[in-house]
Amino acid sequence: MIVYGATEPDATVYVGGQPIKLNADGTFRFQMSFQDGLIDYPIFAVAADGEQNRAIHLKFNRETPERRTNSKHDAVVEWLG
Repeated sequence: MIVYGATEPDATVYVGGQPIKLNADGTFRFQMSFQDGLIDYPIFAVAADGEQNRAIHLKFNRETPERRTNSKHDAVVEWLG
């Protein structure tokens, strides 16, 4: 899953408590694995003045109730050429 957003270029953004690198224009993006289960990402941005801030919380739940795929054991290696 890819999450992207934008803020002021001099702000600081944290996802799950970790700082995210901003582009020069204040945009950012990060990607995460989207496996079965609850995915919970708090996002917090702080302005350069330290007073203005915004907190959001992204929560996703993925369930795969049925899976009709080959097992790793049954997989066949294919060569493209």
